[in-house]
Amino acid sequence: MIKEVEEIIRKIKAKEIAGADDTAIASARALSILAKRSEAKTAKEFQKEVKNTANRLIDARPSSSSLRNCVSSIIREVEAAGNVKLVNLRNLVEASASRFVERINEAKNRVGEIGSKRIRDGDVILTHGFSTTVLAILKKVAEEGKSVHVFVTEARPELKGRETAQKISELGLPVTLIIDSAVRVFINEIDHVLIGAEAIAVNGAVISKIGAAVVAAIAHEARVRTLVAAGTYKLSPETVIGELVEIEEGDRRQILDSDVLAEMKKVDVRNPLYDVTPPQYIDAIITEKGIIPPQGAYLMLRQMMEG
Repeated sequence: MIKEVEEIIRKIKAKEIAGADDTAIASARALSILAKRSEAKTAKEFQKEVKNTANRLIDARPSSSSLRNCVSSIIREVEAAGNVKLVNLRNLVEASASRFVERINEAKNRVGEIGSKRIRDGDVILTHGFSTTVLAILKKVAEEGKSVHVFVTEARPELKGRETAQKISELGLPVTLIIDSAVRVFINEIDHVLIGAEAIAVNGAVISKIGAAVVAAIAHEARVRTLVAAGTYKLSPETVIGELVEIEEGDRRQILDSDVLAEMKKVDVRNPLYDVTPPQYIDAIITEKGIIPPQGAYLMLRQMMEG
C-alpha cells in the first residue's frame, strides 16, 4: 500500500482527521493518490485495489455517511466503467474524487447562504461540537453584518468546542464557551440551537457529536428550536433498508489517563463518540437544496437513490 494513503487511513482512524467533511475530503484524496501511484498492471488489478482501499477507509470511520457516500460513489463509477483501459480507470477515479470534493464545498457554501437567512440580527445561538458547515453559516452571518452572540459547549471529552469557539471569535462574533452540563443554565437565553451532523438517517434522526442529543432534548423542553446544518451527502442510504449507523467509541484515555485507569482496574469506561438525536427534537435540517423537516430525509434519500 502507498505510504501516503496508509497515513490518511491512520489519521482518520485515530481521529487526527476529525470532521465529517474533512474525513470525506481526505478519503477522496487517498483514492486520488492511489489512482496516480498504484503499481497495478491491469485494470482488474487496479479495481480490486480501489475497492480494498475504499473498504479500509469506511472501516476507519464507520459512523461517517459523508465518507461512506464519497468512496461508494467512486466505487459505483469504477464498477459502471466496465472493461476499460487502466489509464482511463485511473483518470476516472481521480475525476470522481474531485467531483465529490467539489460537491462538498459547493454544498457547504450553499448551506451557509440558506442557513444565514434563518439567523436574525440580535439572535443568541448555541452550538455543540465542531462543524465546518455550522461555521459556514456563522461566517455568512458575520459577512452580512448581523449582531449575534454564540454560546459554545466544550464538547467533552475531545473538547472540540474550544476550537469552534476560537474560530467563531476570529469571525468577529462575540462568543461564550461553557461546559456541556451548563446548557440548561443558559438555555432560556438562546434563540436557536445550531449543530452539524455525522450522518442523517431515513427517519430524520441525526447522528452527531456525543452530547448533541442531550442539548437538543433540553432545547426541546425549553421550546428553543434546534437546527441541523448538513449537506445531503450526509444522508445515509443504508438506513433505508434498516441498517443502523454504527456508533464508534473512542480511546478510554480521553476519559481517564493511563495512571488512573491502572488504579481503577475494575471500573468499566465507555467513550461513545456520537449519539442519535431523534427527529422529534429537530425542527429543521438545513441542506444545500433547501430547509427540510426531519421527515423530509426520506424523500431526499429516495431521490438520491433513484438518481
